[in-house]
Amino acid sequence: MKLLMENWREYLKEEEGGFTASYQLFIPRGCPDEKCDIARLDSTPPVKNRPGINKPNGGLWTSTAVNKGDKWTSAWNDWMVHEMPEWMHPQGILLKSKTNNIFHIENDEDARILHKEFPLESSGPNLSLSFGGGSSDYNIDFESALQKYDAIHFGTPSGADSDAYGFGRSGMWDMESTVFRDVSVVDIIEVVPVTQASGGGF
Repeated sequence: MKLLMENWREYLKEEEGGFTASYQLFIPRGCPDEKCDIARLDSTPPVKNRPGINKPNGGLWTSTAVNKGDKWTSAWNDWMVHEMPEWMHPQGILLKSKTNNIFHIENDEDARILHKEFPLESSGPNLSLSFGGGSSDYNIDFESALQKYDAIHFGTPSGADSDAYGFGRSGMWDMESTVFRDVSVVDIIEVVPVTQASGGGF
């Protein structure tokens, strides 16, 4: 019965698919002359596991885009306003997912399911980069997971925050965000202005 329920949950997750929010926002760092070049997205680095840290390197990282009238923001941009204003950029690139093959980590159960399918065996210590965090019970082999899934999203399909707090702390998934395997699974829409911290954010 347990296996039947897990298979049914997996079926529902596949049917749920991608995002209910329209767009994702990619905010680059260090664009020359403060101008974003869409061509920069042509060469996203490959996804690699990071020993002891439950979050991959590489891939294409976004957060759900929120329209603020004449500008755009996202959970990632809002985080930078308070935590890393020096990383902010006045422009971002609006993207639309072309795939429904997205695994959403909405809660601890989702983290457990993904870990069961793609456990990462690590010989070193499991570290946490977040203050007050600890190691995760669900260290994921992201390199393998992102061969099956086109993206892994930490949050709900609508762009709300994830309830998988322990998993998030173990890898500094500080806010709602998505790692896409590469740029081939998104449509590039346009360069847009992004809201800034007071004083410009630089």
